[in-house]
Amino acid sequence: MALNRDVPNTPRAGERWTAIVPVRSLTEGKSRLLTGSSPAPGLIEAFARDVLRACGESANIDRTIVVSPDASIEALAREGNSDFVPEASASGINEAIASVRAICEPNQPVIGILADTPCLTGAALDAVLAQARNYDVSFVADAAGTGSTMWCAQVPGARSFFGSHSRAHHRASGAIELGVTATSGDAFLWTRARRDVDTEVDLWDAHRIGLGPATTRVYEQGAAPTDDPVPD
Repeated sequence: MALNRDVPNTPRAGERWTAIVPVRSLTEGKSRLLTGSSPAPGLIEAFARDVLRACGESANIDRTIVVSPDASIEALAREGNSDFVPEASASGINEAIASVRAICEPNQPVIGILADTPCLTGAALDAVLAQARNYDVSFVADAAGTGSTMWCAQVPGARSFFGSHSRAHHRASGAIELGVTATSGDAFLWTRARRDVDTEVDLWDAHRIGLGPATTRVYEQGAAPTDDPVPD
């Protein structure tokens, strides 16, 4: 689908977004995030809870949908005031997002948010969506600068490209990278929006930025490194 990379659409004032949060599992994944004597699962669940909390705090998000092949995640979604959509198979993040878009209204604006972004707040999401409203399809690059943490679409037919080198794939698809021209006053909000967590160093940096309450509780209970790692 051809997208206009230079001229933004007219903002769709007043229209609120649907957030799609794929969660693969609460017990598997994040193999690089083994903190001290505690495994990653407690942190994985805490990350997801903080993302759902941020969605609920956003003035621009009307509905949050958690999608997962793991039926046990439905309880977490309900506790986070979110809807749950079962995924037929664990086919991947992009397929999960597409499956939810298929049950939304064709022109419903959606934002796909990775569930490992525990620094998110409602204000950070509002900063992202204020820019995203100007474009058909857009995305937020991750802290490392190679991946993505969010993908936004206001038109039918667009697809996300989360995965290896997703920043490059999103840009190649015509999606607009958000936050490039963020003002100094909003810079810290964009830092929150970009910080995903895959490793202990990422978690250390997320703690420096400011974790959500669920992740803070797990972190302070000892599921964090006993000594702060020094990032390269």
